[in-house]
Amino acid sequence: MLTYWLLYRFAKRLDEGKSAWWIGLIAWLLAGGIARTLTTNMTLMLRPEVWRRMYSASAAGLFPPTGDPTLTPRWLLMLAGGLFISGLWLVYISSRSTFAAEEKRYIAGLGGKIAVLFGIVYVVAGLWAARVQPNSVKTGLSSDPLYHFAGFAGYGWLTLVAVAMVIGLIAGFGKIAASWLGWSAVLAAVLTEICFTVYRDGVRDLTLLSKGYNVWDRAVVTNWGVVGLFLFLFVAGLGVIAWLVSVVARASKVMEGGSGQTA
Repeated sequence: MLTYWLLYRFAKRLDEGKSAWWIGLIAWLLAGGIARTLTTNMTLMLRPEVWRRMYSASAAGLFPPTGDPTLTPRWLLMLAGGLFISGLWLVYISSRSTFAAEEKRYIAGLGGKIAVLFGIVYVVAGLWAARVQPNSVKTGLSSDPLYHFAGFAGYGWLTLVAVAMVIGLIAGFGKIAASWLGWSAVLAAVLTEICFTVYRDGVRDLTLLSKGYNVWDRAVVTNWGVVGLFLFLFVAGLGVIAWLVSVVARASKVMEGGSGQTA
């Protein structure tokens, strides 16, 4: 919540023409710390053998175990991946009709440069994370055709990141804000993350399998009351979203730059 508040303060100071870099820096550091905590928790999910020692040291789990070689590359992979996708998203929104031509070129250029820069970090962190996996996990990933293709050692993920970076180069240095380029950025982002998700799930399954846990062989007792409540709220939520979309569709388009004029 503090990070969100700082980002709003950052935007407000910029609107007022005031310096805000230090607020942005604090928000960025806080977000990185939160990401580190979440990455630590997700990595602990793959290390059940250290839980007893961790909770023996502190009942609240205040002293997470160290020595996991995958933690730092996982953390960098998440941070770089988020910024990489953000750059592609900027390329996409630059093609919207609610921006003036000059604003479109600026947004496309900025997004493209971000996608290229953090795409490089994304690839490096991904290859690092793959290299430090246990040998049993590496063997399982390379022997499974789906994981091999989707992963960092195969052609799927690396090829799609490379395609996305080419799109970033065109947008970033050509400053082209065309509709086809925006949709290409979205398609590349979605396919990249599908490959990444498949590979990540393979790492999870094979890591836990090497420690005696088969995630696909578990007794499941369904709580149908909770399932029914979820489905009811899910359908109700879809109805609310449909209503919001209809409101937006009927509303006049307002220029998003600074003119405030109706498009």
